[in-house]
Amino acid sequence: MPRLPRRWLALGRASSTCASIRKAGASARPSRCWGWSCSRIFRGIEGRTFSNTIKIITSGKKDMTKASRWLLAGTAMLAASPALAQERAARAEASAYGNDIVVTAQRRESSLQETPISVTALGEKALQDLQIERTADLQRVTPSLSVTQGTVDPTTLTIFMRGAGQNAGTWVGYESAVGLYIDDLYFASLTGANLDLADLERIEVLRGPQGTLYGRNTLTGAIKYVTKKPDGTSFGSLQAEAGAYDMVRLKGTVSTALSDDWAVLASGNFYDRDGYFSAPALDRDDYGKATEYGGRVALAYTGGGSFGLNASAFYSRAKNDGSVGLATDPVTLEPAASDPYTYVGPLDGYGDVETYGGDLTLSYDVGGATIKSITGAVRNEQEFLADTTAGQPTNTVDGPYALGFDRLESEAGRTQISQELQVLGDAAGDKLHYIAGLYYFREKGHQGRSDYLLNLYQLMPQLVDMKTTSYAAYGQLTYDLTPTLSATAGLRYTHETKSVEGYQQNNLTTVPEDRTYGAIDATRKAKSWTPKFGLDWQATPDILAYASVSRGFQAGGFNYLALANPTNYENGFDPQTVWAYEVGLKTSFLDGRGHLNLAAYRNDFSDIQTNVIVAGSSLTQNAGTARVQGVEGEFSYSPLPGWNLFASGSYNDDKYLDIDPASSAASSGATRLPNVPHWQGSAGFSGRVPDEKLGDLLVGADYSYMGGKYLGGTNAPITYMPDYELVNAYVGWAPPVDSDIELRFSVANFLKEDYYVYGNVLGAYGIRSPGDPRTWKVSVRFSY
Repeated sequence: MPRLPRRWLALGRASSTCASIRKAGASARPSRCWGWSCSRIFRGIEGRTFSNTIKIITSGKKDMTKASRWLLAGTAMLAASPALAQERAARAEASAYGNDIVVTAQRRESSLQETPISVTALGEKALQDLQIERTADLQRVTPSLSVTQGTVDPTTLTIFMRGAGQNAGTWVGYESAVGLYIDDLYFASLTGANLDLADLERIEVLRGPQGTLYGRNTLTGAIKYVTKKPDGTSFGSLQAEAGAYDMVRLKGTVSTALSDDWAVLASGNFYDRDGYFSAPALDRDDYGKATEYGGRVALAYTGGGSFGLNASAFYSRAKNDGSVGLATDPVTLEPAASDPYTYVGPLDGYGDVETYGGDLTLSYDVGGATIKSITGAVRNEQEFLADTTAGQPTNTVDGPYALGFDRLESEAGRTQISQELQVLGDAAGDKLHYIAGLYYFREKGHQGRSDYLLNLYQLMPQLVDMKTTSYAAYGQLTYDLTPTLSATAGLRYTHETKSVEGYQQNNLTTVPEDRTYGAIDATRKAKSWTPKFGLDWQATPDILAYASVSRGFQAGGFNYLALANPTNYENGFDPQTVWAYEVGLKTSFLDGRGHLNLAAYRNDFSDIQTNVIVAGSSLTQNAGTARVQGVEGEFSYSPLPGWNLFASGSYNDDKYLDIDPASSAASSGATRLPNVPHWQGSAGFSGRVPDEKLGDLLVGADYSYMGGKYLGGTNAPITYMPDYELVNAYVGWAPPVDSDIELRFSVANFLKEDYYVYGNVLGAYGIRSPGDPRTWKVSVRFSY
């Protein structure tokens, strides 16, 4: 008897629904369907017979693609409610937190519950309910993820996952150990990455090395933004918000068919907010102001057949007062003011970041396989001026207002291009699933900076040019040993070359005539094989168990933040690698209304890269070998239609196994790895109470806990961020009309928790930056 494809296993949870479709025809809508396969094809079968539906599912071509975009959720059992309320609840549940949605974590579509890796997937509704407005908010609901804003630019991200990351993303040439993707386009720069989120279908956070399929700089994971795509139908949304600190936010998306064969989508966003800080030296009570705006246009070929095309172009700009904080004594931890939202520096800083680019994806079905080309280009430009310690610890609210460690001004730009050729398909009677490809990446950039140190040393301008070139080839095979047991093997080869040249002052002197320049000219090459091996067992239609072993790799680089020391600049740091071991269990229960996913992992790092401060310079060093291990869990349950309960958590244990005695981590006696909280967790609910006459009541709240963690590799006390708890909540209303309109009142940091998200020490000066205070907003959203 021929074996059914694995994607049909989920239909076992919805056999009664399939039977009802057979009897009632295409106009029938399931009263209950917790299986992803039924839900994802439902919209695509309107007007078709059941036999045609079977062809749609098994063909995997245009109709199947369109169907997956109209994913419907499981719970729709509203027998006692009016039809309108039933339809509205079903739409609302489609992308709720914890639902078994379709993801592309393995570079092809699959059910979240049937994907044998650790993935947190957040659909559009989940992002709205959880008030996830920007990337940094993801750490509240994602196990083992730590995300904070940059040190001198709030649009820059510092991302750590399962023990590795990068603290210096503001600087050209630095790259994160956690890859950042928009669809299939890799973003090398984390500058400008913490912008307002708009036009998203979902976010996928992939934990564990993704080097085989995703490639460079996915040492411990990846974050993937999946945008909405034009599909030939008319849809759109408009959202307007106003809130605390004169906040205004506008988002809009519209998509329509241009012809029978082409469709277009356009989106835009605007955000403006006053700052939280008082700045007595500048006579301002709104310091930290931020303005952001951008847009995206996408074009798709929808004519069917073997050919596919998706193209997009995007632009964003962010202007702000730069990252601000409170000057703090690095030894006593005594702040310069009692109110943490006080800036006692005299410098009026600024930040300005522009990011623009585009991508083109072409595909062609050759029968049994799909050939794909993914081309992308991104340009990023940045300017900023900042006091790196927000003044001096001896400053007060009433003065004096002395400059801090460094008056730092910078201008930078970087351009990346990438090309990927990919082939994927199934063979051997649908038992063998394969993907292989070639990848090319090139980036060029420059950065100029000017420093005034300690109110004494006016350094000569520094200017450097950098270049990175990377080539890779990869392949991964999954073979179904039995109808329920599969084995995976993959391998990627990567070769990278990095170079830098320029000049930098090579001495410290207060006499301008005695200043001298030193040349910077260095090249680093690295190559690596990154394999992956895995087994996954679909024990029942509701239980998936998996185990994997994989290797991650991140190239070395140069110390772009070395001060007045070209030698330190050129010496740089070596590549870091990790062997990762993971076992996991994904379960569904109560007819798919509940999900519980568990994972246990161990990461063994070699030459782990840590960020340290040495004589005022921020350097990256290889600290030796280390081990990070932990357990993670994610739970969701829908007790009633329109209601969802959820929770997530992780415990992580970090340890240096063999620390390099020459490293600053060793000399300072550090025992903890940066950005690894031992405990992290969240819990919450969202609900919808339908009423045919008065409209629907919307309610929800979430709680998150972040354990204490060090930010710096030397474990300096000021870099320790104590644990904190946040509570967010919302209440809303949807009118009793046949349209998707929602009004909401939301509060973030409901309990007014005081907490810090950044701390650093430079010489005798220190700085700490608080997290956001309590804020509120009123929003209205219309979609069609």
